[in-house]
Parts: sequence; structure tokens; C-alpha cells
Amino acid sequence: MLGTVDRELRELGIGSRVVRWNGAGGEAVVFPFDVLSGRFRGTVLDIGLSFQEAAYPEYPPHFIHVRSLDATNKTRHSEHEFEGALWWTFSAPPRDFWDTLEPSQKNMRTYVRRHLLRFLHQL
Repeated sequence: MLGTVDRELRELGIGSRVVRWNGAGGEAVVFPFDVLSGRFRGTVLDIGLSFQEAAYPEYPPHFIHVRSLDATNKTRHSEHEFEGALWWTFSAPPRDFWDTLEPSQKNMRTYVRRHLLRFLHQL
């Protein structure tokens, strides 16, 4: 499952890696991400994605982890240490549209474009 997410992100040109950690999900795919809009526009944020369910692509990543933010108004699910930094975990499943997608559209391209970018814009 995480291997598929990692491969799909790499196909998008996003240099990701699978890691084990003590945050939500126990393991995640982490990657640097260039933020193109919103408050953090023009910065690179370290992002992690992890799952509550183990059936990707039917169920997309449930948790979005962000490393070392200054502040946000969004409610955090939890926080944890990883590689010497504090990571904030947000429970952010894309329920509003994912279930209506055709199976061929349930992939990281859709997740990043329709959900991750929207999430980061709201930080």
C-alpha cells in the first residue's frame, strides 16, 4: 500500500520515501513539497501521509503530517517526534469527493491536486 503511494508520488516527480515512525499509522510516506499557494506559498514543507485503513486506493491516506510549522488554526490530531523534529498530524480524509471518483481516478495525482493542495492552502 505505502509502496504504491510512494511509486505514484515518484511518478509525479515528488521525491518520496517510506519510513517507520511513532506517529499515527506507524509508518508513512514522507516527502518535501513546494507550496504554491496560501500562507506558506513559496516554501518547502516536509509532508507525510499515512493510513487508517489498509485498502488504498479505495481508501486514501487519512492522516497528513507536517513537519515544524510555526502555527496554524487547524486542529491537530496529535504530534510526534521524527528525525529530530516535531511533526503535527492532522486527520484529513477527502470524504467530500473520493467516494464519487471512478476507480481509475483514485490515485496520488488526484489526491495531491484535489486534496493535499486544498489542505495546505487552509493551513
